Amino acid sequence: MNPERIEKIFWLIIILWFILRFILIGCQYYGNTNPSYHQETLKYFSQNDINESREYSLNGIWFKAIFGSIYLFILVLMLRLGLFTNLWVKVTKLAGNGLLKNNLLFTLVFLIILQILSFPFSYYFSYHRESISGFSNINLYGWLLQYFKSATINIIIQSSFILVILAIIKNFPNKWHIIAPLIAGIIAGIFIIVFHVVITPIFYNQKPLESGELRNKLMKIAKDAELSVNEIYVIDESRYSKHTNAYFTGFGNYRRIVLYDNLIKNLTPDEAALIFAHEVGHWKQNHEFWGLLCGIVGAYIVCFIIYNLFEYLTVVKWFGLIDLKTASVLPFFMISYMVLQLFVAPIESQISQFMETQADKISLELTGLNKVFQDAQIRLAKDNKSDLLPHPFRVFWLYSHPTALNRIKLAEIKKQTH
Repeated sequence: MNPERIEKIFWLIIILWFILRFILIGCQYYGNTNPSYHQETLKYFSQNDINESREYSLNGIWFKAIFGSIYLFILVLMLRLGLFTNLWVKVTKLAGNGLLKNNLLFTLVFLIILQILSFPFSYYFSYHRESISGFSNINLYGWLLQYFKSATINIIIQSSFILVILAIIKNFPNKWHIIAPLIAGIIAGIFIIVFHVVITPIFYNQKPLESGELRNKLMKIAKDAELSVNEIYVIDESRYSKHTNAYFTGFGNYRRIVLYDNLIKNLTPDEAALIFAHEVGHWKQNHEFWGLLCGIVGAYIVCFIIYNLFEYLTVVKWFGLIDLKTASVLPFFMISYMVLQLFVAPIESQISQFMETQADKISLELTGLNKVFQDAQIRLAKDNKSDLLPHPFRVFWLYSHPTALNRIKLAEIKKQTH
């Protein structure tokens, strides 16, 4: 395959990415214009709730559209002009060859460049929008401290992971595409297990749920689900924001459910119990494990493609693909990952929505609190200003959870079935 044809394919994919992205942003802007969907939503929410949710959803939409495009444009331009290749040459002269020399230094510099370029986006959506929408409980200094802690941890974790993969490619040149995904899966699994022990305490005070009526209620739900839950944990999300949530993490004997303190403060015990029962559903169905397994399968597909196409890609010199076992290939593959991720997003979103629906069904079966489930979903949607009129194409393509209305209607269906 000649270089010109490969370049044309590359630019075609980039153009399609821009088109798809603006279609999705347009869907966010217009929302769901179906009158019947609007009327159904009004059965559970007021028009003011809908207006507030739309206002929050659209806050910064043009910034997202413009900045996201500029971000990719800058990275592609730097690649096309050979800036990353020149950086690799300079780093090699400075540090010398070696996994812990030029590869480590180049990886760190490249990840820092990405962090700097993405900072305006993080600032706008993580701090500015949260502040003007009334969600943030910290000032700019507090947010910057949290941001730099998070950025530092991410760079350390990502660079360590990249070096491990490069070492595998170097030592197993003909079998790396078989070994690397498995090793990556093992590393990810270990990280999931230790995350709440090592990473969470850096950002939150994490403690067991206090004894009392709520804890007894939640432990009974776990017992009814035939799960061995030794403890339920609470993190002080209220130190950062007013958002309400809970999450499940881990697998095997290292699973736990964590509640935001805002959830306990803002919801009734029955509503909080239902949210907990939803996380119990994730636990019972081993969703973390299945998610990890899907990730490993995806990694095998990606590695297989790279293994078979890398030689063809090297003919385009400005791609900077000097040697697969060196960090010099990071810019091209990182850009490719960011672009292709949008195209495969529906696979991930549909798997996630399926799991979330499974967890919702289990929570209803465990508690039988259909009306309370509806009240909890309404409360959560209001508290988090979830978009109540999302465009169906955007929901299909990007959403990790079913819409608030679909979750409420699920309770109606389960009630009728019962």
